[in-house]
Amino acid sequence: MRRNFRRVAAPGPARAQTRDETFVPPVRGWIRNENLAASQPAGAYVLDNWFPTTTDVRLRGGSRLYATVSTGAVTSLFTYKTGSVEKFFAADQSNIFDISIVADPDVIPTPAISGQTAGEYSTVPINSVGGDFLYAVNGADEALLYDGSTWTAINGVSTPAITGVATSDLSFVWVFANRLLFIEKDTMNAWYLPVDSIGGAASTFSLAGIFKRGGALLFGGTWSLDSGDGLDDKCVFVSTTGEVAIYEGTNPGSTSDWRKVGVYEITPPLGMNATLKAGGDLVIATEDGLVPLTQAIQKDSAALSLSAITRNIEPEWKAQVNARQSIAWEVLKWPANNMAVVSLPVINETTEAYCFVVNLETGAWARYTGWDTRSLGLFRNIGHFGTSDGKVLQMEVGGNDNGMPYTATCVWSFSHLKSPGRQKIINSARTVFTADRHVNPQITVSTDYAVSLPPAPNSIAEYISDTWDSGLWDQATWDAGIAFDTQTRWSSIGKNGFAIAPQVQLTSGVTPTPHMRLIALHLLYEVGGIMV
Repeated sequence: MRRNFRRVAAPGPARAQTRDETFVPPVRGWIRNENLAASQPAGAYVLDNWFPTTTDVRLRGGSRLYATVSTGAVTSLFTYKTGSVEKFFAADQSNIFDISIVADPDVIPTPAISGQTAGEYSTVPINSVGGDFLYAVNGADEALLYDGSTWTAINGVSTPAITGVATSDLSFVWVFANRLLFIEKDTMNAWYLPVDSIGGAASTFSLAGIFKRGGALLFGGTWSLDSGDGLDDKCVFVSTTGEVAIYEGTNPGSTSDWRKVGVYEITPPLGMNATLKAGGDLVIATEDGLVPLTQAIQKDSAALSLSAITRNIEPEWKAQVNARQSIAWEVLKWPANNMAVVSLPVINETTEAYCFVVNLETGAWARYTGWDTRSLGLFRNIGHFGTSDGKVLQMEVGGNDNGMPYTATCVWSFSHLKSPGRQKIINSARTVFTADRHVNPQITVSTDYAVSLPPAPNSIAEYISDTWDSGLWDQATWDAGIAFDTQTRWSSIGKNGFAIAPQVQLTSGVTPTPHMRLIALHLLYEVGGIMV
């Protein structure tokens, strides 16, 4: 009997498979609270000097010297505005400077106010029958009132005058229900003036029996369930230890028109000016993160970090709180850029200069390096920061940091490329940008949960922009807008690992503000067999 046998080939080594993968831009922003092995798409492990939007990430603009006001720290920036008139002021520990118009940004101007003994100010605009005013207090010197042209020191015999309390003891000021309220420094006392008044007899309202954790009042504010001023507005008092008392009514001196809503706990706040309004909500920068007051009244303080706006960067936030808490933080809301900026004060010469930024619409975070943000201010719709060495700089202006280049770095969250446990060989990668000028990104890859970045690349090439004070008369087209091109560039990679994080570095040292947006990154790679 004849049998037929079929020859079976012996199994050979598994062939590598060539694949491709698209990484969408990290519109979720900087993510530091996810497990490295289970990161979600559209996040970045490092996002320096990129700003996440709803559709892409854009290269940030530079910073430009606006004024020099001191040899020490610029401790406060604030504005006065009435109609179309806007004034800008900077303060150090001894002086207040009017920097609305700066003749020479390298020369310290004559101070508008001198002989002060503290430089961290709380300010508030107020309108009364006499006009538009700005109040400024610092808890050490007499309160100051600005009428658009003149500063007046307010005391018990000035015009106007405040009696009943030494104005040098007032450290914070705000407006609620058309009346001025003040915090008396290092006490549990709040003071208030008559309705629609910039002076008069101040009356006290003590919260000594309300707060149980000690400390002192730090700041106050307005909280609402809607986005406007109305009958549902509540008056908020916040202590240094993180207690929040909420009252409703319009007259703190009336038992029928003033009622305590409740007392709630948060972690200690990071500064009297470290707040922002989001609609009617009051968002407070605390040791646990940026916490909306609507969440504080609903949850135990131990669980508030889970509801913080800073949840995605919680480990980094807490690390910087531990490192920089000795100087008060500030928060700047910049609606025109859909951005908020959180200052991270430079404590000493070993402290790295950078700040946190967040997209107000999406809550996506990033980090801007090289910015020494001792204080923050908004003037003529441009963000400014005061430095620890006496300078005031404009944000997102030009394509360099006061003459120095900066590098934007994006490292995506690690991915297993749909093949966990298998080795991947990354052959090449390309970026997709929309830009107004040629882009020369440096594309590399980190592997196996260890970020390794090469030295920063050279700057994009210098170019001339047709902008006011930059373009040439009769040559520049002032209203032409910005023309964007889609640009792609392949780079050879040649790296292998089981977990992959693409990374892009782009350096800017040019004169105009760059307009460059990262749209996508594509990888070509091979997948090996399972390692046993």
